[in-house]
Amino acid sequence: MKLGPLAAAASSLFVASVASADALTVTPEAGDVAALPVVHERRGGLVVGAAGGLGLIGASGYPNNAKFYNDRDYYSETPLLVGWSTSFFAMLALTDWVSVGPSFTISEADTAQWKSTALAGGLRAEFFPLVHAVPRLADLAIYGQVGVGAVALRAHGPYPTSDGVQSFVGVGVHHEWRFVDFLGAHASVGPYLEYDAVRSEPSDRNWLSLGLRVALYTSGNKSD
Repeated sequence: MKLGPLAAAASSLFVASVASADALTVTPEAGDVAALPVVHERRGGLVVGAAGGLGLIGASGYPNNAKFYNDRDYYSETPLLVGWSTSFFAMLALTDWVSVGPSFTISEADTAQWKSTALAGGLRAEFFPLVHAVPRLADLAIYGQVGVGAVALRAHGPYPTSDGVQSFVGVGVHHEWRFVDFLGAHASVGPYLEYDAVRSEPSDRNWLSLGLRVALYTSGNKSD
């Protein structure tokens, strides 16, 4: 059946429109990033591990009782103390460059004059910003921790304890080297440097720690 001039023009316009729509359709392979699978070349799956080492610690404050606040007779302040700090974490490696999950930190210094302790728990996030920009530093990370912390400080002898519970924050940097692969998982080890602080109304504590971090990744194949 022959089409009239108007019908033929309309048919041509429809065909051209369909062809244009097909040309504009973006497939996942062409650029729909959200539809593409996340490829874990260096880190993936569950991340469990621990970090521990030497701690340089400073603490001060009052007993956790409002009647003692700002009373200098009950104020305690340490010199720089040497102790230790340890963190435990269980994170999920969302991509090669970010892992997020809960963590728990404990630190203590016990000298001839002072005993200072800290317990903290919260959320930890590790970022590997140079994964693609500088491959040689693909395993260098910066990280942060936020949550709730408790501190206690006491001079040895018949003195009151300075303590408090409130906010905890920590920041650090670490580098990891893979040292064993098995069943699709791998373990890594490397040094870390971290600063932590617990702030509360009656008592504060700050510490800088240097040591080793060990982690197990349940998946993720290193791309060399």
